[in-house]
Amino acid sequence: MKNILIFNDISGIGNCSMSANLPVFTKLGHYCMPIVTGCYSCQTGFANFMSMPNPNAVEFARRICANKMPDAFYVGFSNDTCTLKGAAEVVRDVLAEGTYLFVDPIMGDNGKLYPVFDGGYVRVMKSLVSQADCISPNLTEACLLCDVDYCELTRHKDEDGYLNLCRETFSSLLSKTDAKTAVITGISQTEKISNLIFDGEGVSVVTTQRVDVDFSGTGDVFSSVLLGKLLNGASLAQACKTAADFVSKAAVLTERTDRRFGVDFCKTLDLLK
Repeated sequence: MKNILIFNDISGIGNCSMSANLPVFTKLGHYCMPIVTGCYSCQTGFANFMSMPNPNAVEFARRICANKMPDAFYVGFSNDTCTLKGAAEVVRDVLAEGTYLFVDPIMGDNGKLYPVFDGGYVRVMKSLVSQADCISPNLTEACLLCDVDYCELTRHKDEDGYLNLCRETFSSLLSKTDAKTAVITGISQTEKISNLIFDGEGVSVVTTQRVDVDFSGTGDVFSSVLLGKLLNGASLAQACKTAADFVSKAAVLTERTDRRFGVDFCKTLDLLK
């Protein structure tokens, strides 16, 4: 069992963020120490979402750490730049030798920043990522971290060599971000979804079949399984394969067609060991 200090938001609708972290980490045998960075009525894919920040997130973290030191940090969605800076300060102050830092650099999707973020948030995220043992950006976030033109890259997405183009484009991802390892998640092709693994020794690929609906929150589920398995001793490639298969099976079993409500990953929790 590892103690995981979690910085993430929680949404009333979306089955994402903290709602994904807690059951997955717990199922994989870890102790969760959650810090809610912000509360959302609905995830930001809903036009009428409301949010409530947690201005005490940093103090919450310090008081938690005073009672129980984390073995790992998971940093996901922060409500704003100030909250992300606070999370980075806690990581800097508490991070000790052997403490694992995992960052899911949640900033945007489909080539756009989420509506609650701006360029300042991206700059702080780049600084935090530089300290990370592992990061799990989607393609949009990888472009933001590496200053790659998303539109120019993805205009080739229907071509046969698209995945190889992505590999070449991000071949220097680790040196550009200073992260130790990384997985670029959810690279969509016609019939498949691929994840690029960067472990310092090269680039490898884990691919699964694509389902018809691109559900919200799958990145949160993926990153939760990824970190949980890494802390249990799996290699990055093994953890990525488990996470990709888990999300794929959950998506197949999800009956709804409105992507905003998220994926029914709880149906497949028993697959995690």
